[in-house]
Amino acid sequence: MDSSIVLMPNWIGDMLLALSVVMRLPQSRRSHTTLLVPVQMSGLARMLCDLPVIEYGRSDAHNRRRTLEAVRTGGFHTIYLLPFSFSSAWFAMQTGVPVRRGLSREMRRFLLTDPLPKDVINSNNQKSSHITREYAEILDTPFSPPEEWNGVKVEPDPKYIGSIVYCPGASYGPAKKWLHFSELALLQDRYNIVILGSKDDAESAQEIVRVAPARITDLTGKTSLKEVAAIMSGARAVISNDSGLMHLAAYIGTPVIGLFGSTSPVWTHPVGKKSVAFNIPEPCAPCFCRTCRYHHYRCLENITPNAVSEAMEQLCGL
Repeated sequence: MDSSIVLMPNWIGDMLLALSVVMRLPQSRRSHTTLLVPVQMSGLARMLCDLPVIEYGRSDAHNRRRTLEAVRTGGFHTIYLLPFSFSSAWFAMQTGVPVRRGLSREMRRFLLTDPLPKDVINSNNQKSSHITREYAEILDTPFSPPEEWNGVKVEPDPKYIGSIVYCPGASYGPAKKWLHFSELALLQDRYNIVILGSKDDAESAQEIVRVAPARITDLTGKTSLKEVAAIMSGARAVISNDSGLMHLAAYIGTPVIGLFGSTSPVWTHPVGKKSVAFNIPEPCAPCFCRTCRYHHYRCLENITPNAVSEAMEQLCGL
């Protein structure tokens, strides 16, 4: 069978959703498949799957040339483009890989040898089907429902086994940032809590720590993605805004409640049997905006801490 390489998405959440599709390719294809993964996620990809990984470096001309050379010498017959940017198709054309398959978006159709309609699954960009269906179409493989994902075992960090993990960050903007984690921590007074995220989430984390400093550990900005996966692996549950960390928890099979505001749980709900996409329908949602045009954020504000706490107990069978 001809070998292929898959250019993975640039965002953590999208990369993990795509990985859940790649890992369910027939074994005859997987054994001839290599992943091209953005540098910052390459270690995580190696931890979570057994496929060969080439780092997609593009921070400067030297890294771009090195990546191109690695792909050119790989002897690949097909490159599958999961990102839909023009730059990804331009890169693929430069590699010289004979077959280049991806969506015809961003005016890049002329760079692809196997172009797919830009709305191959969701007509008029309605996002009415899960994004993994789109990835399956690009990869030319049967679609497997995201709910059927079984998770990938990661060795847990023994220091945090049984804790609840909060992920209060949302780099996308305030329309994805639920503001009631502190109230939730007071309700969940039986458990130790670990807060994960980037250094930009430190202020949100400190607001939560203040309500119960003796049982809350703030690790924002202090962990690698591999360390985050180990902490989540032993957690009782993860409660997270719609973010890359939400998708990481779901990918490794930890019970997770994802809090959705302006984005669509239909389009990107977390994979797996133990995942809940929590949202309160609003006439204006999903709008996919970073900030609320009406300044009320009801899609998030109507999610109550009591409801989240009860959902976690039900999910975990407590």
